Amino acid sequence: MAATTTFGADLPQDRLQLSDDVAIELVRIPAGEFRMGSLENEAGRSNDEVAHRVRISRPFWIGVHEVTQRQYTAVTDSNPSYFIGEANLPVERVSWEAAVQFCCRASEITRRAVRLPSEAQWEYACRAGTTSAFSSGDGVGPDAANFDVSQGGAIPVEPLERTTPVGHYGPNPWGLYDMHGNVREWCSDWYAPYPSHDRDFVDPMGPAEGTAHVLRGGSWDDYSRRCRSAFRHGYRPGDREQCNGFRIVVLVDPTDE
Repeated sequence: MAATTTFGADLPQDRLQLSDDVAIELVRIPAGEFRMGSLENEAGRSNDEVAHRVRISRPFWIGVHEVTQRQYTAVTDSNPSYFIGEANLPVERVSWEAAVQFCCRASEITRRAVRLPSEAQWEYACRAGTTSAFSSGDGVGPDAANFDVSQGGAIPVEPLERTTPVGHYGPNPWGLYDMHGNVREWCSDWYAPYPSHDRDFVDPMGPAEGTAHVLRGGSWDDYSRRCRSAFRHGYRPGDREQCNGFRIVVLVDPTDE
């Protein structure tokens, strides 16, 4: 079960204006249903990816790109990143707590409801109507994503060992960039095994409490299997690593649905 694939250019677009000259590009993701997690025969699969059906009942806006250092600085007047030098590099070394604070401040600035995506929203947007391991198919190469290509030695390319500017690689079918690789992306949910998968779930938000929050998408420092659409990380909310960043969602006004 999956949402109908729609090319990114066909989806409504918007901008979240953070300052006079800094904005976040947004794409409106339609409501729909999809299979979350992975099937048992998917290469590189982990045990915490049990496949289950999920319905996203409301559309939402999501950032076309990971939040950049320029955007983060415009909101917080700080830049915790290890890799610097270009304003459109993704911000990293951001804790879950700091990412939430960014969203709260951006909400105040823009008077819109800015949030971290739920894990279900993130995977739904990443898959963009696909059911394969990656939104581009069952595999991914160094020309399509920034990940650690050294595993197995089959690809004669040296790993970059750093972030790349957002949008350097091509988008998924819904026009979103770097959903696989570059930096891992924080989600709002606490990390835990999925609940029983013998029923449908509507807008799941994860457990009410926990010790770690979900990170998705993999990074420049992860092998490709950790960049799959279904792969899940769990990190403590105060952890700051140069592999971890985020992208935002903006809730759709019910009057605009």
